Amino acid sequence: MINIASKNKKLSRAVGGVKEKYPHFRYYLKSKHPALITGEHSKDEYKYRKVMHSKKDGNRTNEKVYPNPRPGDYKPMYIGKRVRHDLKSNFEKNILPWKYPGKKKK
Repeated sequence: MINIASKNKKLSRAVGGVKEKYPHFRYYLKSKHPALITGEHSKDEYKYRKVMHSKKDGNRTNEKVYPNPRPGDYKPMYIGKRVRHDLKSNFEKNILPWKYPGKKKK
């Protein structure tokens, strides 16, 4: 007897297409602001961090990104340290062309 579950997994991987590269930026449709997508929380959800111009998010200090990856924006970009998750349908389908510089090694 053929194991249908394993056959379907193989088929879905083949049909699924290209895997996404993390981290990348997308617009978060609920807040209408960009978000840094850091990975997948589950099959239907992304893990993300908020992008903003303020130094603090409540009592938490944000990570400063220099230079700002958004062309033409003279204000520094800050990314919240707290990782959140939400449905993939709440993010725009197109990936923004900005590059996340990451942390510099000393």
